[in-house]
Amino acid sequence: MSTKRKGRRKKKSNKLIKFMSIFTICCLFMAVVYAYSSSTAIYINNEKVAFSSQSGYPFTDSQGRMQVPLRATMDAYGCEISWSDAEQTVTLKKQDMTVKVPIGKSYILVNGNQKKTDTAALLENGRTYLPIRPVLEAFGANVKWDEKKNAVLITESVDGELKVHFIDVDQADAILIDNQDFEVLIDGGNNKDGRTIVSYIKNYVDGPLDLVIATHPDADHIGGLDDVIEAYTVSKIIDSGAKKDTKTYNEYWQAAQNEPNCKVLFDDEMTLDLGYGANLKVIETGDGYKDANDNSVVAQLNYGDVSLLLTGDMEKEAEKTSLTKFGKVTVLKAGHHGSATSSSQGLLDILQPEYVVISAGKENSYGHPHRAVLERYFNCGATVYGTFRSGNIIMSTDGKGVSFNTNDPVLLSDAGD
Repeated sequence: MSTKRKGRRKKKSNKLIKFMSIFTICCLFMAVVYAYSSSTAIYINNEKVAFSSQSGYPFTDSQGRMQVPLRATMDAYGCEISWSDAEQTVTLKKQDMTVKVPIGKSYILVNGNQKKTDTAALLENGRTYLPIRPVLEAFGANVKWDEKKNAVLITESVDGELKVHFIDVDQADAILIDNQDFEVLIDGGNNKDGRTIVSYIKNYVDGPLDLVIATHPDADHIGGLDDVIEAYTVSKIIDSGAKKDTKTYNEYWQAAQNEPNCKVLFDDEMTLDLGYGANLKVIETGDGYKDANDNSVVAQLNYGDVSLLLTGDMEKEAEKTSLTKFGKVTVLKAGHHGSATSSSQGLLDILQPEYVVISAGKENSYGHPHRAVLERYFNCGATVYGTFRSGNIIMSTDGKGVSFNTNDPVLLSDAGD
């Protein structure tokens, strides 16, 4: 074989080795990028978005921009989603905003107006991915990168002041969320409290009462709801799905069924848009527990950087099975009126609330709040307020911080047991 031919083969061999080396480096680089991105967390209004192998995971595209799975992300943001196969375009709707995202195009349409982007939506392995920053910013959201958490933090722009009223109904629960012209009533006290609640909320309800939540069928939570439903036009009711063979429950349920044009839903994972940047996330903690308290509807109110967790009478069993569904909150509405059977240490370790509000009757026969749970609250650094001490408690927030209409916190000496 000639020296010339050997030289050619050597050159080809060197080129092949060089190509394979570059290819291997590229593959390793892409693997590192994907591994880094797939471990990236996305938080929307303080709630971590759940991704899976079925939904796909966030990743960094060739432009160095974060791409996120369409369905999981935009469902969590509360958008209506539609797809045009002919136009290869995703349409996202929320309130009065419509954003169209064409696949492979470096622009999006915001209420019909074209806006340039520095990357494009993609189809990967049969899934649609969206560039998170331009799409969410088109809806007015604040999008930030948290390097320490390796997370994208998304919060909706808030507009105005939101108030939450923890109505003093003695040894019972009744909570009104007043978000300008959108109101939510969670529980309705005992039978005797119906008229009190109807009178109290009349200064805050603008038009229909947008939503009523009956956390579970105990009389101290649904007793006055029949009066409320009869007094106001109620647009929607969320019920736990648990029933009880009592006169109180039957009166509530009959009123709910008789309310014209009222949509009755059973609790499930859902996020309700309350407007002005607020949302209420219903957290499904399971059904069919032996103790009816554990079947309570659990919901988290999110407004900017502020969050409030409302747990009804949920106790330790349901808490334990649902720990992965919770995160840090600003305010906790104490479960079961401050009973030691709720607010387990495991739950509090996750929530780390700055404030706790207890709805309980003064010198009640149950000994609420119990000393053990007060100690747990204090040990996690929370300031605790109670209706038995302060009467009606009003929490106000601008989405950045919270304030209360009382400066009279609960003390350990207030324990009833």
